[in-house]
Amino acid sequence: MKAILTLFHGGLVAAVCLLLLFSCHKKEDSPGPGPGPTPNPGNQQTQASADSLSDRLQFINSTKQKGSIPAAPSGSGLKTSLGDTLFLVDQVKMPIKFLHMDTTKNVSGVFLQVQAVVGGSFASYYYDVPELATADSTDTVSIVMVGIDPTNLKLPTSFNIVITPYNSSHQPIDSAIKPVKIVEHKTNPKPTSGKCGIVNPQDQTWEWVMTYQEKGTFTSTPEMVYGGEGQYVGGSCCGGFSVYGICPGERKPNSRLHFNTYYQIAREELSFFDDGGFERRTVERGANPLPDSSDFCGVFEGRVSTFLTEVFYTGHYVLQPASLPADLSNLHDSVAVVLNTESSTPKNSGFGYGGGIIHYLDCSSLVVISVDPEGFGQHLVKIYHSAIFEKWVEF
Repeated sequence: MKAILTLFHGGLVAAVCLLLLFSCHKKEDSPGPGPGPTPNPGNQQTQASADSLSDRLQFINSTKQKGSIPAAPSGSGLKTSLGDTLFLVDQVKMPIKFLHMDTTKNVSGVFLQVQAVVGGSFASYYYDVPELATADSTDTVSIVMVGIDPTNLKLPTSFNIVITPYNSSHQPIDSAIKPVKIVEHKTNPKPTSGKCGIVNPQDQTWEWVMTYQEKGTFTSTPEMVYGGEGQYVGGSCCGGFSVYGICPGERKPNSRLHFNTYYQIAREELSFFDDGGFERRTVERGANPLPDSSDFCGVFEGRVSTFLTEVFYTGHYVLQPASLPADLSNLHDSVAVVLNTESSTPKNSGFGYGGGIIHYLDCSSLVVISVDPEGFGQHLVKIYHSAIFEKWVEF
C-alpha cells in the first residue's frame, strides 16, 4: 500500500457523478511489434484528424510523447471497468478502473493514443496518464480519468484509442484497442419513470461506482481501502506490565505496536420510486485499534476490532430546477435531485447523501454533481451504474 488517505463519514459522501458504460466485452488485439497491429502514422490527412481528436482529450494529469506507444505483452489477467465502449460527454471526466489482485501487476498509469476511424491512422503522439494520486492508497485498484472538449463537433462521433497500462517502472503490462463514442449532453434528462428515467425498473437499483472531486483531490470507490497498511500506536512496557500510556516517572511511551487497521466504503445502492420515495443502502467495513487490551511488552500485532456496518435509509426525493455556480454554467444542466432522508436503520450510522445536479442520465448510468458540499470550492461528482452491468471484465 502506498499513502494513507483519511476518509470522512457523515455528510461528506455526497456528490456526484459521471458515466462510463459496461457491456459485453471482447478481447482486442494488442498494439505493438508483438501480437496485434503496430501503430503507424498512415496518411497525413487522417493523422491530422486523429491529432485533432486527441487534442480534445482531457485528463487530470498527463504528458504528451511523440511517436507510438511502446510495445506491450498480452494476457496480463488484468480486469477493467471499461467494457466494449468508452462513452464521453464533456469535460466531466469518466473513470477507467483497473483491478489487479496480483500486486505484481499494479497499474501505475496508462499510455493512450487516438486512432481515427476513417483511414485508421494514429495520432502523431500519445499521452502518458498516471493513475489518480488519490486512488494510490490501494494496490488492488488503479484509476485514470478521461474527459473531452466536444466544442463544434457533430455528435455523436466515434474514434478508437490504444490503451496500454504500465507498471511502476513505466513498463507496459498489456494493451488493447477500444472504441470511444462522444454523445450529446442532454441538459434536461428525463427524470420520471419509464424507459431510462431516474426511477428504477423493478428489482433494479443504481449501484455506486465512484465519487471524486473534479480537481482530483479526493477519490473514493467500492474497491479502495483506506489506511490498509495499518498504523502504529505508542504505549509502554513498565516492568513487565503493558500500559497504554507512559510508565510512572517517564515522559514518553517506551514502546509501540502495529495495528492492522483499515477503512472501506464497500457499497452504496440507491433506488427511486414513482411515488417520490427512495431507498438507500450503504456498507462500510474496517478495523479499529484496541490499544488498551494489547500487549506493549510483547512482540505480536496489536489487537483490533473489525466491523461491518450496513445501513438502510428511506425518504423522499424532489426534482427541481438546477442552480449552477459560475464555474459549472458551461454545463447547462437544468435538473437537480434533492434527497430528504427520513429514517435510517440503525440510527446515527452510515453517511449522508443529499443528491445534486443531474449531469447525465441514461438507461445504464447516472451522474450527479454536488456543488461544493464542504465549502472549499470543490464540487463532488458521484457516478452510479445500473445493476445490470458486469462490474469487471477482462482487459
